[in-house]
Amino acid sequence: MSTEPLHTPPLYSANSGNPLRSALKNSTSPSLSPRNSISIASPLLGTIALSPLPVTPNTTPAYTPKVSFDTFENPVASMFSFTLQVKSDGYSRTRSTRVFLCAAGPDESGKTSLDWTLESLVQDGDELIVCRGVDEDVFEKDHDSVREEARQLMRLIQEKSVEYDPDRKLSLIRSNRPDSVVVGTRGKRAWQNMTMMGKGGIGSVSKYCLSHSPVPIIVVRPERKVKKTVEKRRADPKRGTHFEDAYVVS
Repeated sequence: MSTEPLHTPPLYSANSGNPLRSALKNSTSPSLSPRNSISIASPLLGTIALSPLPVTPNTTPAYTPKVSFDTFENPVASMFSFTLQVKSDGYSRTRSTRVFLCAAGPDESGKTSLDWTLESLVQDGDELIVCRGVDEDVFEKDHDSVREEARQLMRLIQEKSVEYDPDRKLSLIRSNRPDSVVVGTRGKRAWQNMTMMGKGGIGSVSKYCLSHSPVPIIVVRPERKVKKTVEKRRADPKRGTHFEDAYVVS
C-alpha cells in the first residue's frame, strides 16, 4: 500500500517542448495524484472502442490524455458508454497501485462522495474510476450534451486533485514565507479522526500541512462545531469542568 503523500507533477506548458501523448489502453482504470491516472465513464464503464477521441486543448495541466472510447452510436455494443481517460505525467502502475471506483452523481450526495474520495482516500500512485449514470430518456436527445457533461466532470476531477495536493500548499508556504498559516477542518474526515484518535479532527490535507509545515499552523474549527462540543461536554456528568468558563454558548 502506498504511503507517500499526495503530490502533483509540474504543470504542463505549451512552451515546455513536451507534447501531450496518447496511449491506447484497453482499460478504464484511472488514478489520481501526481503520478496517477483518472478515468471517467458515462453512463457506464466500458472498453468497447468505436473510434479514439482526439486530444482536446482544455485538458488540465500535468495530465496526459489517453485514448477515450465512445459507443453511443454503436448499435451492436453490449453497453452504451462514453469513457475518458487521463494520467499524470510519469505515472506507471506498480504492485502497490490501488484502484477505487466512485459513483459520482450530479446531486449533492454524489459531489460529497467524490470530494471525500479525492481528499481522504486516494493517495499517490492510486487509480480512480469515476462513474456517472444517465437516464434512458437522455439518450433520446442529443448525445453531445452527455459527452460534454463527461468532459466537464473530468476537468472538475483534475482541478480538485490539484486543490487537495498538500505539497502545492507547502510550496506556497516556502515561497511566501508567512509567519503562520491558517487552515480549517473538513467534514467526515474530521469526525473520523476525532472518533478514531480521540482528539480534535482535521482534514487529511490540513493534517499533512500540520506535520510538514516549516511555520506554525493555526487550525480553525467552525463555530457551530465548537458550540456543539461544549454543549456535549456540559451535558456529560463524567467529564471535568475545567473548561466550563472557557467558552460561553450564546
